[in-house]
Amino acid sequence: MPSPTFTSLTQAVEAYYEELRQFVRKRTGSSSMAEDVVQETWIRANSASVPMPDNPRAYLYRMAGNLAVDQLRRQQSQLPKPVESGDADDTENTLFELPCLAPSPEEIAASQREFAVLHEAVRELPDKCREVFLLYRGHGLTMREIAKRLAISDKTVEKHIARAMVHCRQRLRDAGRDV
Repeated sequence: MPSPTFTSLTQAVEAYYEELRQFVRKRTGSSSMAEDVVQETWIRANSASVPMPDNPRAYLYRMAGNLAVDQLRRQQSQLPKPVESGDADDTENTLFELPCLAPSPEEIAASQREFAVLHEAVRELPDKCREVFLLYRGHGLTMREIAKRLAISDKTVEKHIARAMVHCRQRLRDAGRDV
């Protein structure tokens, strides 16, 4: 069976979305991480300034695999680290240095500004596009569930989500965020 031809990497991500999500879920063991990684793959594919690869599917698998590894490394770096407390043989008294996971005041303020920008960007979307996007990101429905609920095609759902993501990303850029 000949492989499909795509005019952009984002089309390829949309075509292989479920396949990539399952691939990442198997590698990471996490459905939510798989969703995040595949969405990040779409974002990177959308902003990639590379010529269309000969095998877009393999290229996207590599990209998603690398992003999954990066995500797992970030998660691993947040685990507690043992701290020596005296005798090297005394494992009962080993302490763990817990990283401070609380955001700084600057991070809180930046997050609040970003949230306000995203909130406004979502409000700017056309009604149907906004509804699809909120069902997907806000309520966690799958694309197929949204298509069934709204009586529209899976492809239309994908296009609405892609449009919303591009719009939100552009609004963040306009606000000075490097995404």
